[in-house]
Amino acid sequence: MNTGHVVIVGAGIIGLTHALQALEAGWKVTVMDRSDQALGASVRNFGSVWPIGCMPGEEREQALYGAKRWKEVAAEEGFWLKPHGSLSLAYREEAWDVLQEFAGLSKAGEGFRLLRSHEILSSFPAVNPEGLRGALFSEAETSVHPRSAIDALTQRTIRKGARVEFKTSVIKVLEDAVETSDGRLVKFDQLVIAAGEEMRLLFPCEIAATPIQKCRLQMMRTVPQPSGFQLGAILVSDLTLCHYPAFQKCPSATALRERLEKEVPECRAKGVHIMAAQHPDGSIVVGDSHEYGMDFPPDSSDEVDELILREFRKFVVLPTPRIASRWQGIYLKSTVGQTQVVLNPRERVTLVTAMGGLGMTLSWGLARKTIAGWQ
Repeated sequence: MNTGHVVIVGAGIIGLTHALQALEAGWKVTVMDRSDQALGASVRNFGSVWPIGCMPGEEREQALYGAKRWKEVAAEEGFWLKPHGSLSLAYREEAWDVLQEFAGLSKAGEGFRLLRSHEILSSFPAVNPEGLRGALFSEAETSVHPRSAIDALTQRTIRKGARVEFKTSVIKVLEDAVETSDGRLVKFDQLVIAAGEEMRLLFPCEIAATPIQKCRLQMMRTVPQPSGFQLGAILVSDLTLCHYPAFQKCPSATALRERLEKEVPECRAKGVHIMAAQHPDGSIVVGDSHEYGMDFPPDSSDEVDELILREFRKFVVLPTPRIASRWQGIYLKSTVGQTQVVLNPRERVTLVTAMGGLGMTLSWGLARKTIAGWQ
């Protein structure tokens, strides 16, 4: 066990999982965040723990560890979690080929099961039957409600002995201490910075030299569906098979991508792929798009929202499809295909960023690896 002091900048999912893993390893922990609660990508997402999107091998094992930790912590803390799996639907022949190839490439016993259309419709009545060829059911995927899950992790971090300071900005990193906006120096033995854009202020040269860029997404939430209505799983379709790296080794992935670029070039141009996840109040979170750059105008695009809804309606039929809210999210993403960018600009300083939209999935495993490196 350790008795050193870890300072963590950022109280989102990356920061909190690092805090909890460090506490479990015996470190003293202080978490600082400039806001009065998590406001960034940690609460602007589907709440989906998504091992199926991760590359087979080490990254998938990391994702499965994350799913395991979420279940353990939810059971102890009592926040909502639903381990209902995912259903990847195929409407184009090329998409069905990809799913069959993926199932064949995957290791036996990993919880994947190919379904034909009649099996799907008997268990998942929200799925649009028109043109449906088949689907891949995966049991590993899990849903949490982002806001309540982050709040629960924050309270757990405090209860386990960490000091959590909201409304506290770190303005400078010294050799063995951080300087806060209220003039304090807080010493550390290890420093983790998991604060998104704040990293550009603390280590501007290092971040500028790293191949990452901002990604803006648009998402929506429906009104709660009638009592008893269940999606039954996290639902995705053809476009998603070209978004996540796990499917790229499938021989038919190229043919699917080429067909999508011909049939829905506007979706490919805006990075639209569709995921539908149901939350505890019965509402359905729908998204999303992916636009890249370093700065974006403040307005959301109605055109992009309509693209998302158009593609969503192709494979999900809801009793009450009315949209209740819309929002944007921004996160950092690698330009060279990395799903987690870790920098060590100085000894005992770790910058964690660019989780590529998989922060809820990969943060627990990355935190475990980070802390193990200090032993």
